[in-house]
Amino acid sequence: MSGEPTGRYLAFELGGQCFAVEVSKVEVVLESVPITRVPKAPEHLRGVINYRGAVIPVADLGIRFGAGKTPSGEGTSIIVLQVRLGREDLTIGVLADSVREVIDLDPAKIETPPRVGTSAMDGLIEGIAECNGEFVIVLNIDEAFKAEGLAVEQAVEAS
Repeated sequence: MSGEPTGRYLAFELGGQCFAVEVSKVEVVLESVPITRVPKAPEHLRGVINYRGAVIPVADLGIRFGAGKTPSGEGTSIIVLQVRLGREDLTIGVLADSVREVIDLDPAKIETPPRVGTSAMDGLIEGIAECNGEFVIVLNIDEAFKAEGLAVEQAVEAS
C-alpha cells in the first residue's frame, strides 16, 4: 500500500452523513453478518466476525466520531478494510448504515477540514470534498485506527 490518494473512494453513509474511504483500502462489503461481542472490548469495537476463516474485529465509527451507535442487523453493511498499523496490515470491519457507490474525487480538490475546538478528530479526517452537490468527509482510515491499534489487537486475541 502506497499511502498515496488514488482518487477513487467508496462512499458510505453513517448517521445521515456521507463518508468516503480509499478504494485501495477496501477488501469487500458484507451484508447482515452476525457480530459476536467481545467482553471488556472498548464500546466502539462492536465485536468480531468470521471472515474467510479468520476472526476480524468490527468497529463502529459512529461511536468513534461521537454520532452514536450504528444499528447492526438487516440493512447494515460491514466494510472490510486493510488498515496499516505501524509496520503491519490489519484486516478490520467497520459498520455503515449503507454503502453508496465508488466515486472519483480529484485529490487536489479535497480540502483540509476546518479546525473546530477539539483535537480529538485530528488526523482522522483527511479532508472534505464536494460530490454531486453534497459534502463528502474523506477519512484517513489508517489514522482512525492508529490510536486504537492496541485495543483492536487485544480484542482479536481475546476472541
